[in-house]
Amino acid sequence: ELEKLTEYTRMTTGKLSRKVEDLDSLRFMMNLLNEVREKESCVHMEIAPIMDMYQMLECYLASGFMEKDEIDKKTVLRSNWKKMVTLALTRTDELSKTQIGFKRDLVKDISDF
Repeated sequence: ELEKLTEYTRMTTGKLSRKVEDLDSLRFMMNLLNEVREKESCVHMEIAPIMDMYQMLECYLASGFMEKDEIDKKTVLRSNWKKMVTLALTRTDELSKTQIGFKRDLVKDISDF
């Protein structure tokens, strides 16, 4: 689960960084932002059991049972998620400001048609 959530956060952060240049990329970004909002409501229920499991393992197993890479992923899981959510909010604000231009272009294209 740690790997799955870490990979989701990494991939989504990359997708959120894409530039919105046309209506297709705008639609993609809006769908992605909606997905992040939906996932945000249940992510705590995914992160908490992962952290509890690692806390239990650290308590009962000898040190050195985890690889450094796994320890690093566990350590930055919450902060990476928060950074991704912050980026999503920033992108939402940016899109709110630029959507007027897209709407104007769409209305113009429809009237020209």
